[in-house]
Amino acid sequence: MSLRTRLTVGVAILVSVVVILTGGFMFRTAKSELRGEVDSFLEQRAGSITSAIIDKKIDRRDLRAFGFDDFLSRPDAATQLLDGRGEIIFSWPIEIPIDPIDLEVATRGGGKIQPRQRLYDKDINGAHYRVLSKEVRPEGLLQIGRDLSEVDAALGGIKNRILIFGGGGILLSSVIAWLFASRFTRPVVRLTKAAEKVAKTQDLIAFIDVGEGDNEINRLAESFNIMLEALATSKEQQRRLVEDASHELRTPLTSLRTNIEVLLRSPTMEPTQQAEILADAKIEIEELGVLVVELVELATATSRYEEPFSSGDLGEVIEEVVHRFRRRTDRGISIAIKGDNIREIRTAGIDRAVGNLIENAIKFSPEGQGIEVRVEDGRVAVRDYGPGVSKDDKPRVFDRFFRATNTRSMSGSGLGLSIVAEIIRGHGGEVFVEDPPDGSGIVVGFRL
Repeated sequence: MSLRTRLTVGVAILVSVVVILTGGFMFRTAKSELRGEVDSFLEQRAGSITSAIIDKKIDRRDLRAFGFDDFLSRPDAATQLLDGRGEIIFSWPIEIPIDPIDLEVATRGGGKIQPRQRLYDKDINGAHYRVLSKEVRPEGLLQIGRDLSEVDAALGGIKNRILIFGGGGILLSSVIAWLFASRFTRPVVRLTKAAEKVAKTQDLIAFIDVGEGDNEINRLAESFNIMLEALATSKEQQRRLVEDASHELRTPLTSLRTNIEVLLRSPTMEPTQQAEILADAKIEIEELGVLVVELVELATATSRYEEPFSSGDLGEVIEEVVHRFRRRTDRGISIAIKGDNIREIRTAGIDRAVGNLIENAIKFSPEGQGIEVRVEDGRVAVRDYGPGVSKDDKPRVFDRFFRATNTRSMSGSGLGLSIVAEIIRGHGGEVFVEDPPDGSGIVVGFRL
């Protein structure tokens, strides 16, 4: 069952319950009021008749002789009198059947006991009557009956109107619910179709239209589009990584294969030549190993540094990295820390990013030349004294596999700075490259 159908059925059931409860209450209230009016009429009529009989001391065996028949024979009710023996002495316009309990009351002899009366329904000659039986002093019984045909007709009309309007209300509410559910679920249907299309075709540009307004459905559609865009971007990045990796891996592999083929074809090659070829092969293998490691680092940069963010001092983290590189290399690395450097960071990621910056600076700085690291108010800058970067190459320094024109003869994969960029973007920061205010070299770093 579709969501639209379930919503419609749910609304229909809810409205039906409300209609049934409301209609039942209205019908019972109307019935109680109408029957109450009849009962009040019967009690008033019985009271008037019994009072008149007692006051006038009328002989109930000959009521007509006292001119009382006009009061007893009013057309709006059936009237019947029983004497102390339980015999009918007056009945008009119909005879009311006598129940055993009424006969017992008529013949009990009266006395000081409170006169008894009862109200009940009875079918008389095919008609529905409401009957009041009331004891008459000193003995006898008065019965007043009112035809309930009008009351039953009125109640039947009320019931029919309740059914008609209630049924119409249920039908109308169902139609409105169907239309509303159709409009409400339209984005969901589009979302479902888009998801099915993506699953079948792997097409990540199946965006759906986001309606106006700030509601859950529109936000869901917007989130779906954002997800598709993110997936498309990720897919494109993966494609580029594979293409770039295959291109970069091809060069050292080709060179390595060529060297091996030369060795195989020339078994009598001079030892010095063999040594040179083997040295070249070793270099190619080392570069290939570095390239593979950095490719893995780049591919897992996001997942590898998924530790929770925590408040940390950039200065302390970077100072530890600098100390580690001082122990590992014989290069002079200075560090200056100023300002407020407390930030929400992933320590492992920052450690890796700063390490790549320092490794890059060492690679391109002349032998014996120092490296400068500055940390100030969340800005980290690493300066080398190498050949620098041209104006045209600066925008591409952090691109994967990019190598500046004046450094292509040097070893390297061109992935170190791209890994830095990935880590810093994950922190919500930005990377930069700029010329130093004085002297040669380049300044590379990031801001958090």
